[in-house]
Amino acid sequence: MENKRPKNLIASLVSSLNEQANDDQVSSGLTHAEIFDEVLIMILAGYETTSTALSWFIFFASKNPQVQQKMKEELRKHHLLMTDDLKYVPELTSENLTSLTYCECVTKEVLRLAPVAGFTARIATCDTIVDAVKIHRGQTVFIALNNINTDARYWHHADPRQFVPERFLGEDENHHSLAMIPFGGGHRACIGQELAWLELKTIIVRMMQREPYNLLETLNYAMK
Repeated sequence: MENKRPKNLIASLVSSLNEQANDDQVSSGLTHAEIFDEVLIMILAGYETTSTALSWFIFFASKNPQVQQKMKEELRKHHLLMTDDLKYVPELTSENLTSLTYCECVTKEVLRLAPVAGFTARIATCDTIVDAVKIHRGQTVFIALNNINTDARYWHHADPRQFVPERFLGEDENHHSLAMIPFGGGHRACIGQELAWLELKTIIVRMMQREPYNLLETLNYAMK
């Protein structure tokens, strides 16, 4: 029973705490403070991130009606548009979601131009120099995601500051793997990124199955 694997997050954290308490010689488990930090980040990272990304999707889609039109054409091609009377509401499955290439490009472009996390951070494990800047071991390095996501050195299809989902079908399809990391990168990337990606694309597609979105012409809209 002692070697039984935990079945959920809480059980895993408690198991880690017990592991540390039972082994004074080896610091292999998590401390109370570390467990608190893990639970806190789970709550914060999963609370408003998806809704924020969806808000940005509505903004970009409303400013780019041609993008909405292409999305609807793709949905129509795969028989995924709802009827106005809602008598036909097609089911969204993993198979037909995977087939929606352009909708996936739109989702990627939303996360590229409006990452829900403004930055990610890493602690230097050794002294090093990056672009003539000295970084000492133990220092925290903050990486501004929006700067990377719009860096013209890595994005070539169109102006990286513009909303162009087609870039992921063209020259930027095989962009540098770290030129866009909305969920972070490496071994410490967001643990919930697969779930976040699935629910974001699913909701975006479901929203586009019905009425289009438009901006009020009397207001001035700009990203800040």
